[in-house]
Amino acid sequence: MKTTILILFSSILLFSCGNTEITEDNFTDIIEMKNPPVIELEESEFDFGSVIEGTEIRRTFKFTNTGNGPLVIADINGSCGCTVAKNWPKRPVLSGESASVDVVFNTEGRVGDNVKFITITANTQPADTKIKLTGTVIGPETN
Repeated sequence: MKTTILILFSSILLFSCGNTEITEDNFTDIIEMKNPPVIELEESEFDFGSVIEGTEIRRTFKFTNTGNGPLVIADINGSCGCTVAKNWPKRPVLSGESASVDVVFNTEGRVGDNVKFITITANTQPADTKIKLTGTVIGPETN
């Protein structure tokens, strides 16, 4: 009986120790915030002009960590399902290093003036950095 309780207790202890999940709420705890990282975008806004509906707008946004600590990106989200981010660094970006994020805007069903945002959530202060896309989507010409 004592052996069974000891094995059960040991198993619970073992599995609970390895179950630390990094979330948006606690990921800044793993970086010393006295010297926070800083995202410096080469450009934070992009005007794609006028395009025909159905065109896929693609843009790579480059950035540099100009802060002192390693930059950890927790998530990148678009303001709607038509604007998505791809190919951002999953490893920490060290001080002085550069990286990029690809943004894709699907103009299907988006006729008119458009303003879309991509929000980069990282261990910076403030935590969110925004990228802005603007332009006009023109419906297909009819004869």
